[in-house]
Amino acid sequence: MNIIHSGLIKRLGIKYDVYIMSTMTRTAELAEINKHFNLHLKLIQVDFPRESAWLCYLRKIEKALFAYHFNIITQTIKYQNEEKWKGLLIRKLLWILSLLHITKTALCTLRRVIITLSSFSIRLKPLLAYHFKGVISSSPLDLRESQVVNFLGRHHVKSLAMIISWDNLTSKGLINADHNCTLVWNDFMKNEFLHFYSIFKLKPPKVVATGIPRFDCYFQHRSEAYYERARRLFNVKSGKFIILIATSANRHFPNQLEIIEDVLQFARGENNVHVIMRCHPADDANAYAHIAREQFVTLWHPENLPATNHKLFYNWFPELDFLHSLAQMLRICDVCVQFASTMKLDAAACKKPVISIAYDGKIPLPYHQSVQRLYDYAHQVPLNALQIDKVVTNRQQLYNALKTCLQDTDHQEKLAAIAPFTHFTESESVDFTAKIIAEWLD
Repeated sequence: MNIIHSGLIKRLGIKYDVYIMSTMTRTAELAEINKHFNLHLKLIQVDFPRESAWLCYLRKIEKALFAYHFNIITQTIKYQNEEKWKGLLIRKLLWILSLLHITKTALCTLRRVIITLSSFSIRLKPLLAYHFKGVISSSPLDLRESQVVNFLGRHHVKSLAMIISWDNLTSKGLINADHNCTLVWNDFMKNEFLHFYSIFKLKPPKVVATGIPRFDCYFQHRSEAYYERARRLFNVKSGKFIILIATSANRHFPNQLEIIEDVLQFARGENNVHVIMRCHPADDANAYAHIAREQFVTLWHPENLPATNHKLFYNWFPELDFLHSLAQMLRICDVCVQFASTMKLDAAACKKPVISIAYDGKIPLPYHQSVQRLYDYAHQVPLNALQIDKVVTNRQQLYNALKTCLQDTDHQEKLAAIAPFTHFTESESVDFTAKIIAEWLD
């Protein structure tokens, strides 16, 4: 998203000879990208090395050590969902290492072992023939990308990492590669990175806050005709208020359908409200088939997402207009209802009021399964402190918040409030990121 869909790839493709190695981008997708941006990107047909079972096990131990050493609440909450024997084993191991005062030493040693072991691969040898000047890792917490970076690093190819999302540093474990430069969204993430990774090096790593390239489209000025076309596209009648519901992955919040039914009940009572439901790619659109038949509801789901196998989602390439349609929905909506996702930031960037759902529906769930736990994750805490959203813990609070948001039309302060998280409040991130990459390559 931050490289291709934001348009950053066009800036890079015009200036450099760019090769793509990805499980998501195949021949058909590459042809689509080249046609869309009028580029000549090339695809590298090399298989990523498979992660062995023991290396996977080492990374799980590393992740547990990392969370324990830095007291990362996100992982503490996630471990509550683990099977009891696994949780007990992890806690026992951490307790022993803590008792011996070697947690930090064990963490540093384990990371170095993983980096060393993942830097050798016969499958990656064909990459040496390309004589790359540099390699950009667009998802650096993925070990497959780290293997490529570490292998090329042994052959003196420098690397740059782009952190893909605001939660990655505290929810995905460790980056098992030493990049020459790392790009993050904002100063919060920059400080996080320096806090976590400075223990692994003698000198501080180079980290640059570049803003969020995919957010640039939110800060572009649009004409009235743009808004009219968007309303027609999503079948919204003139004069209707719009509630945008951004669903979550089903595994994060399995009861979200009950909340959606609450919103629809509110809309039926108002008569002048249209509901747009934008489904998360890992959400099952079939669960909402009965809702889609409602005249006041527009259901949106990625069209090119494979429906036959849930695992295929992780190899899915979003359509090139993915960000464009999201920006359209956010620009025309009057309020966004979300479930502890990045949409809180997206909506605020578009100066829209946000309602954050913090109840589970008709039957409360245990904390480790409840939607409430998601708001306690480490990356959410500083954003929660801004109080830019209305947090609702029951249906009546939801109805009250919806009424208030639909009546209040002045939301200019939202953009100023989240400036520390977006880094820019103008369409500048793509240009600045391209500039930093150019400086890194020179």
